[in-house]
Amino acid sequence: MQGILTIAAVLTRICDYAARIAAVLMVALVAVIMYDVIGRKFFSTSSFFLQDLEWHLHGVIAMFAFGYAYTRDAHVRIDVLAHRMTPRFRLWLEFWVVIGLVIPFFAIIIWYGYEFAERAYVRGEGANGGRGLPHRWVIKSVVPVAAAVTIAGCVAVALRILAVLRRPDLVDTPFIRRGLWKR
Repeated sequence: MQGILTIAAVLTRICDYAARIAAVLMVALVAVIMYDVIGRKFFSTSSFFLQDLEWHLHGVIAMFAFGYAYTRDAHVRIDVLAHRMTPRFRLWLEFWVVIGLVIPFFAIIIWYGYEFAERAYVRGEGANGGRGLPHRWVIKSVVPVAAAVTIAGCVAVALRILAVLRRPDLVDTPFIRRGLWKR
């Protein structure tokens, strides 16, 4: 069981690093938005480049946070029937949903996301009308990378679910309770 928990910890660390990148990009996003708003309101300047950059940063932040949010049980969860289930049944249900639905879904996103990014690179896609950011493949390549990070988080939680079910003396919850910047 210790080996499983070690693997889960390594996979969780991958999600943590992606979330740290997202956190730093959040600061950059705030700076870009402030610069854009101040420029538009006080200096009558506007930039398609900055607006594209805002959307791209927002996309990276959201996608890189998925895996981290799942490892912390901070994602949106609709538990209409969960209060009627035993904790053990909920863990098994979570395990099989992650293995049977969530991981295959994100594997499909990796598969098609790679093609999506590759096609953008080959075609030299850029912003419409050439007024925004060039190299659209850069943001499109975040899709499969973020899906892989999310799979890492899902596998980490699935492994910890098995540990909770088989050895509750080692770990009491499949989700991490510490913050992003704490060890």
